[in-house]
Amino acid sequence: MSYPYPQDRTRNKREKGQEPYLDARETLTQSEHDLETEAIAYGDAHQEADSDERRARLEAEMKQRFAAINREVVERADEQAGHRKTAEEG
Repeated sequence: MSYPYPQDRTRNKREKGQEPYLDARETLTQSEHDLETEAIAYGDAHQEADSDERRARLEAEMKQRFAAINREVVERADEQAGHRKTAEEG
């Protein structure tokens, strides 16, 4: 409930007492607690899925990187073998 003037809120408290405000505060606290519980449950559920997805993505990247490193090593070995042959021939 919104009051355009602060004195209206004070007058309403005098007339109706603190009960409506305490009820509203209790309801708000309960809804905040429910939202927090849902957020924690949602985070826990998605964290497991995210960790599995992350692991799969990292494994795929690892395989790609190892393949690239392997190609570089083979190319360097071939180059060095080629240099040795030309040095031995020369």
